[in-house]
Amino acid sequence: MGDKIQSKRIAREAGVNVIPGFDGVLQSPQEAVQVAKEVGFPVMMKAAGGGGGKGMRICYDEQEVIDTYPLCKAEAINFFKDERIFIERYIENPHHIEIQLLAGSKKRSTSPKGIPVTNPFPIMDGMKEYEELQILCFPERECSIQRRNQKILEESPSVLLSPEIRAEMIKQVKSLVRTVNYTSAGTVEFLVEDDGSDFYFLEMNTRLQVEHPVTEMITGVDLVRGMIDVAAGRGIPQEYLDLVYKDGDSEEDLEGKVVPHCGHAIEARIYAEDPLRGFLPSTGPLLQYEEPPSSILISSSGQKEEQCQIRVDSGVTVGQTITQYYDPLISKLISYSPNDRSQAIAGLSKACDLYVIEGLGGGNNVNFVQDVLRQPSFQRGDTPTNFIDMHYPDGFDGVILTKEELEEVSVIGALLGEQRRHVLDYPPLTLAGEEMKKNCQEKDGKEEK
Repeated sequence: MGDKIQSKRIAREAGVNVIPGFDGVLQSPQEAVQVAKEVGFPVMMKAAGGGGGKGMRICYDEQEVIDTYPLCKAEAINFFKDERIFIERYIENPHHIEIQLLAGSKKRSTSPKGIPVTNPFPIMDGMKEYEELQILCFPERECSIQRRNQKILEESPSVLLSPEIRAEMIKQVKSLVRTVNYTSAGTVEFLVEDDGSDFYFLEMNTRLQVEHPVTEMITGVDLVRGMIDVAAGRGIPQEYLDLVYKDGDSEEDLEGKVVPHCGHAIEARIYAEDPLRGFLPSTGPLLQYEEPPSSILISSSGQKEEQCQIRVDSGVTVGQTITQYYDPLISKLISYSPNDRSQAIAGLSKACDLYVIEGLGGGNNVNFVQDVLRQPSFQRGDTPTNFIDMHYPDGFDGVILTKEELEEVSVIGALLGEQRRHVLDYPPLTLAGEEMKKNCQEKDGKEEK
């Protein structure tokens, strides 16, 4: 399933909605043009072994296909040592939504009377050994905030999906898993129409993904433990299965069912990239590094306090050097609210305020994440994959304060001036500035004499 061409063929056979396209290997620019015309513009040219947004290019006409073909092929070779590329229709302004799964099989034995016996009991005469595939699907993750097909913000659950579409996606995911008899943690990714009316298979990641913490936060399930237990042959932990499999549930009820969840979680990928310089890489030593606290107060009224749980997955320390040779990811910053999405956003915003990252010979993207969180369209959940291109067509120029925030800054400045005057017996800052200017002018006059 790690091969994008083969996975599309398998998904189609499993009855999964697949993006229209050509699932063969393109041999020349001329063939690519012919295929693109048959599929219909715009198209996406992709590396068969690709991932992480590499080896993917959009083409809107025949000339772009001709120009793009050698570039896409070169990227495929450089990044994946696999020159195969293919074409599929480009779905404009979709949402990128994925389903986390955990699949495992337990070796079981059936006694002569048909009674299942779980290993490690010895297999006796008349027993038959078989494997029972069990699949857990988790609430979807919305991963549409991307730059150059690289995810920046991920959250769960999505505000776009209806219960009906969610259930149908789950059924198709399970059908795909059974078709390939997949066991382990994995993710099936889809592109979803902007109105949430339909969805298309994108790819399957046969591994644990960067954004898995948001799923863990809202379900309480340790996906890493589940993956290890499955790999060790123990199957999915029984307490995880008990979350979904209830007495009285029919097979049909279970097909579209997800692991129960509570609240909302959002993850920001913190990169060593400077958004004020076109997201150029920042390299060098970390001079100061301080992560936000694990719990942040976001509101308080009377005796009731609302808090967000903050999780930071990182592997850096003060003095460590960030180089250009590896992925620029510094950490994953996750905010979880047991209540709702708006509180999770508020928690992540405050966590960004309290996150100290200095050095690197440049900036990081924390301020850019802050600005995305402040966008009204993001807060409404209006987050198609072209969100960044739409809201930052000329790049990022820094966080723009609202009128209310500017007024607050003015008041704070005035209060600091008063404090300076009364406590330190200094003149207000504005008068001090005038005094300094006057002294400089007098000094210049004396030097001239």
